[in-house]
Amino acid sequence: MTRVISVVSGKGGVGKTTMTVNLGTALAQHGHDVLIIDGNFSGANVAQHFGLGFQDVSLNDVLKGDAYITQAVSKHSEGVSVLPASILDFQADAENLKHALVDFLGNKDFVFIDAAAGIGDEVQASIEASDEVLLVSQPELPSLTNCLGAKKLAQQLDREIIGLVLNSVRNENCEVDLNDVHDLVEAPIVGKVPDHTHVREGIALREPVVTYRPDSKVSKRIEDVAYRLKGQQPPKRGIGEKLKMKLNEVSPF
Repeated sequence: MTRVISVVSGKGGVGKTTMTVNLGTALAQHGHDVLIIDGNFSGANVAQHFGLGFQDVSLNDVLKGDAYITQAVSKHSEGVSVLPASILDFQADAENLKHALVDFLGNKDFVFIDAAAGIGDEVQASIEASDEVLLVSQPELPSLTNCLGAKKLAQQLDREIIGLVLNSVRNENCEVDLNDVHDLVEAPIVGKVPDHTHVREGIALREPVVTYRPDSKVSKRIEDVAYRLKGQQPPKRGIGEKLKMKLNEVSPF
């Protein structure tokens, strides 16, 4: 059975798209059939994370009825399928998203919808097209309070909340304490992903960090989230893997 998960934040700039791209890629590396959809019709950028560039056919064309969904899907070298939105065409009927997916989900294990920021119509369409919602926030109060708005919208639409991924964690005293995060959001914390230059390097190279630097600490933390999404405990890492993670802290840039 296909699991359709919308990834929402309530606020832009928290690394939601980066998380979506890397989680989907990590699960594809585990052997799962994964589709990533850019649900941000007015600010699309999933394709750029994969180095796909401009697309002749996009999700916008599908939602307008000008193309079939199979014409808009690209396959990345890591095995993940990508359905990009157009970065130049902002016209799309978001309400058609769920209908467009119905005939395409058959053999997919996971479908991730990278929702727009905020809680507007585009976000609502992404949530309505999904069965589950994954929240992403940075450990700061404005990000967390906006995340609450996204969570409330998902609950109003009767969608299951998987949990919260804390992104760009720096372990600074000014960050909201983990216990306070849990009390505020009232959702399981399914991952703490550190802030690291490897993420920004991957974006610059248009490659997910889990493939660019698979032994990086940040990649391992994202992989941990992928395991938890599958209902599994992340593997315990031995001395050898921890040493690789340490050695990978050095950046070539």
